[in-house]
Amino acid sequence: MKKFCDLVMKGGITSGVIYPKLIARLATKYQFKNIGGTSAGAIAAAACAAAQYGHLNGNPAAFDDLNNLPELLAHKDEPNESSMLFNLFQPGVNTRRYYNVLTRGLNLQAGDALLSILEGIAGLFAGTLCIGLLLGSLLFQPFVASLAPGTSSGAAALISLGLMLMAAGFMAFGITGLVKKRIGAVAIWTFVLPILMTVVLKLSTGQSLTWHLFGCALGISVFALIFLTLLLLLILALFASGMLKALHGNNYGFCSGRTAPDAPEQSQGLTDWLARYLNTLANLPSNGRPLTFGDLWGHSDPLKPRLINLEVTTTAISQQMVYGIPFREKLPPFYYDPQEWAALFPDSVMAYLNANSYPITGLPVHSSSGKVLRQLARSADLPVIVAVRMSLSFPLLLSAIPLYAIDWSREASQTSKREQQPVIANRVWFSDGGIGSNMPLHMFDTPLPEHPTFAINLKSEHPDYPIQTPEIADNSGGRIYLPMNNTGGLQRFWFEPDDQMPLGGLLGFFTSMLNTMQSWRDEIMFTYPGFRDRILQISVRPSEGGLNLNMPDSSIQALSRAGEMAADRLIDHFHPDGSGAGKGWDNHQQIRLRTFLGLIQPASTAMEPSLASGAWNATMTGYGASQLSIAKDVLALLQQMGTLQAKYGVSLDTKAPKPQPQLKVSPKI
Repeated sequence: MKKFCDLVMKGGITSGVIYPKLIARLATKYQFKNIGGTSAGAIAAAACAAAQYGHLNGNPAAFDDLNNLPELLAHKDEPNESSMLFNLFQPGVNTRRYYNVLTRGLNLQAGDALLSILEGIAGLFAGTLCIGLLLGSLLFQPFVASLAPGTSSGAAALISLGLMLMAAGFMAFGITGLVKKRIGAVAIWTFVLPILMTVVLKLSTGQSLTWHLFGCALGISVFALIFLTLLLLLILALFASGMLKALHGNNYGFCSGRTAPDAPEQSQGLTDWLARYLNTLANLPSNGRPLTFGDLWGHSDPLKPRLINLEVTTTAISQQMVYGIPFREKLPPFYYDPQEWAALFPDSVMAYLNANSYPITGLPVHSSSGKVLRQLARSADLPVIVAVRMSLSFPLLLSAIPLYAIDWSREASQTSKREQQPVIANRVWFSDGGIGSNMPLHMFDTPLPEHPTFAINLKSEHPDYPIQTPEIADNSGGRIYLPMNNTGGLQRFWFEPDDQMPLGGLLGFFTSMLNTMQSWRDEIMFTYPGFRDRILQISVRPSEGGLNLNMPDSSIQALSRAGEMAADRLIDHFHPDGSGAGKGWDNHQQIRLRTFLGLIQPASTAMEPSLASGAWNATMTGYGASQLSIAKDVLALLQQMGTLQAKYGVSLDTKAPKPQPQLKVSPKI
């Protein structure tokens, strides 16, 4: 029988192509018990859980199918010859024009990407740009006519338009030069432009070459460039305004996750495809009812042990709260608007949700707009695809998910309850789980684990250990890293901030601040004893993963191979059949035991005086007879533990790995 393992995977949008082959390779030696992740890691976790369920329920090739997923995602779809991975992200009707402009910058260097996007914006507002050029040229047509009194108004207009087009050409050249840091060339052409305009004015008006004519040309140049700058700012403002309006109408995301109405027949949106794919892996009809958490558990009782335990995280940004899904027991219910959700989930998922939504007992619940809401199934009846989509709501790329909750602290809610009127629930926006925890290492952690919990972290390429080409599967290859002893992984590298330029330094400062708010809870665990030895680090190049939606096939294959190498490293180090004969797991158990004993024994010593006073026995209320007896025995045992240090004269915290943990009460997410 295969040994059990847990797996936690970090988010990273398209970096998730790392995970399928990693999961499939681990599945050759392990059976997955607890699986978790965030964002793209949530997709991988759901696919892993579905494959494990399918493997146990009539689909022995489930992990083979998952292993082939990177090749499927890299496949070029007709008619646009983009990869399937790119085509999964299908913008809404109102956001498409803006999305298409922004995606012009994919797979390009920063400067080239900016220029390509600006070109796309200019093309999007070509009519406005042409009208602006015409109006701008008309503004100094009288000035051109005054230089040649005999010139017709039509000829003067053509000369003015020609001068404006010359200035527009220089503006385009100047922006390109500035972006590509060709400052010298831009400076030279700054002097050349008025000279060229002087020549044009001489030839078109018959004026002699004089300083007066040059001064006129210089004035026209300056005026034209100022006008063009204002025109460019206007176009950028129109683009930004239109994009914001479109995003607002599409739940703050370019893509809803659904298939676009005019998409080719074989092309599917992310949520539609994923719902079918999870069902296929789980050996369920692809268009049938969706895979649920109850299917994975093997029952419907959230308190009983689970056959396969899947957990993902999501962020309720309206409440400034991170939640784990399935939602914890006794959590106040959430409600959904079926009409809103129909634009986010496939018909088969909506049919199941509406048929299995929890009945609202007591007063009906409405949104502030008066729509009747349904109570969302919380645990066993919740479709896995709903949890994954709520975790994978990368800001701006994918639409946020609206749910509703009753704020019982509001007087209006209490009044509705007293007067037997419909209760108004407030909207709660759910966005990407990575906002609160992109690498949820806390998942499935126990003081004395029975089997390993592997964690996969995606990180930037180390400056001293670049990714080698061709890649090799050892620590020196730069692609993957797993500590081989208790001194490895103690340090985390960081990039020195670029403070050379004021604006760049300020942007970098605020970016680092946001990243710190997002990741410090995860980062503090990366070097911690009992954690760092099971966190496999995978380096990703800037051109790989992330928002690189249209990655070339070579990048997808490189990332998927990295997943295979990562799985091999974990098997070699932790599994009895690996090259390390399971010494990694033996060492991990030793570290965890020393950590636990070094925590619990000093903690009980600190509690002993308080327990010896007997004061806590007097506070035992609310227990039945049997529970009261157990509670007293537990306190008595804790008191006995507290006397051991005085008896032996030593404390176990001296042998505990450093830094030492602290014992504290923390609520379940």
